[in-house]
Amino acid sequence: MNDQRQGMLSIGQFVRATQLSIKALRLYEQLEILPPRYVDPESGYRYYHNDQLLLAHLIRMMRQMDMPLATIRRVLAATPADTETLVHDYWQAQEKRMEQSRRIVHDLVSQLQQEAATVALEICVKSLSVQPIISITHHIKAHQLPDYVANSLDTLYELLEEQAIGAASAPLGLYHGPITQDDDGPMAVCVPVQRQIVTTSNITARQLESGQAVSVMLRGEQCEFPAMLQGNNYSQTAYAC
Repeated sequence: MNDQRQGMLSIGQFVRATQLSIKALRLYEQLEILPPRYVDPESGYRYYHNDQLLLAHLIRMMRQMDMPLATIRRVLAATPADTETLVHDYWQAQEKRMEQSRRIVHDLVSQLQQEAATVALEICVKSLSVQPIISITHHIKAHQLPDYVANSLDTLYELLEEQAIGAASAPLGLYHGPITQDDDGPMAVCVPVQRQIVTTSNITARQLESGQAVSVMLRGEQCEFPAMLQGNNYSQTAYAC
C-alpha cells in the first residue's frame, strides 16, 4: 500500500498544485481525460501522481483557450504532429469567430448610438404656407460652400435694399443634390421675401409651395452631413438647410 502511494498526491494537494477545481477533476475523470492514478477501495479517496501534473497543466491551458472537452480529448490522443495541427486549427477558428464578434460589436455599438441620437433629436412638424423667395443657384463643391453662401447672401440683400423690401425670415439653402469634394449639388441660396420683386439675370424670384415639413435641432457632431441622414436611416430625396 505504501509502495503504491510513492509520489502520490491527495486530491487536495493535486488541486493546489494544478489550480484545477475538485468539480473539474471529477468531470475529467468521468471523461477519462485525467483519471486518478489510485482510488482507495475502502475510503474511496482518490490520489493523483506527480507525473500527472504536466497533463493537468496542459488541460488547464487548453481550457483557458476555451477549447471544448471533446477537442481536448482529440488533442491528448493524437500524435505530436497531429496535436500541433489540431491546436492551430482550433485557434484559427477561434480567431475567425473573434473577428466576427468584433464586427458584430462594432455594428451593435453603432446601432445603439444611432438609436440614442434619434431619441435625442428634438423633432418638430411644421405647416408651411406659400413663401415668396429670391435665390441664386450654382453648382459648387464642398470647399467652395462658405464663400458661395456669403457672396450670394450679400448679393440678395443688396437687391432687397435697392428695392426697399425687407426679408420675411432667415435665409435658407435648398440642396438639389449632395455637395461633397466630388459632388456639386447644385445648391440654391434663398432669402424669403415679403412680396415678389423685380430680379436681375442671376437672381431668381419664385414661390416655395405650402406643405408639411419636419425639422430637428442638431447639436455638435449631429450636424455632420451626410452622416446625420445615414445615422437615422433617412433616404435622400431632397436637400435643404
